[in-house]
Amino acid sequence: MPDPIDINDIVIESSKAFAAKFNEGMAGPNPEHELIATVLKSAAGATGYGFLGDFPRLKEWIGERQLKDLAKHQYNIVNKLFESSVRVGRVDYEDNDYGRYGIVFKQMGYDARMHPDEHIFSLLKNGFTELCYDGQPFFDTDHPLEKGGTVSNAYIPPSNPQEGWYLLDTRRPIKPLIWQERIKPELQRVDDANDTHVFTYDEYLFGVRARGNAGYSFWQLAAGSQEELTAENFTKVYDGMMSQKDSE
Repeated sequence: MPDPIDINDIVIESSKAFAAKFNEGMAGPNPEHELIATVLKSAAGATGYGFLGDFPRLKEWIGERQLKDLAKHQYNIVNKLFESSVRVGRVDYEDNDYGRYGIVFKQMGYDARMHPDEHIFSLLKNGFTELCYDGQPFFDTDHPLEKGGTVSNAYIPPSNPQEGWYLLDTRRPIKPLIWQERIKPELQRVDDANDTHVFTYDEYLFGVRARGNAGYSFWQLAAGSQEELTAENFTKVYDGMMSQKDSE
């Protein structure tokens, strides 16, 4: 007569298999947010980007150095907490019927890898109302300059606005948008037979946990238009971006 199956050994092996499926899902996709957003690490609940504005540019050194204050603005990106969770019946392990869940964990890994895309591209869609470091909407007709005057990076028709299209300068180390990463997505589990939840509900819990958030960088690196996308309107937006000056 064969020895009875040790359910604890099955749980350990299946948890490893689920983690492998999750990692496989994480490794599969190619998210696009890094094309338009700089990924920056965060070491706290919120990270300040008061330096946003104009970085000092090289110029002829005449007299004393012209030091620039990089903490003028009060712009913070507050990290959000994200989760995705599933429950798996303990009896499925006892009956060797847990293999069908593998695809679920692979999908969880895929979603975890892709979820910054949702937040970054939503920023573009909401850029005509959401505020950036200067307290104005990211796409705005009157961004203030330090030495007076305003600059526009928004093209809004007097009537019949379109869904919106965008022109972005992504060639620089700092891109127009920021994905702030506090904690990378990780798979956690509650599968100890002595755990209170397992004892009470006879099920194991698995979940993804991550922390981070999306925010705006330099509005000067982007322009948004709600006009019809025509060659004429594209040229207008392009020429507008090329003619921008810094705050000084």
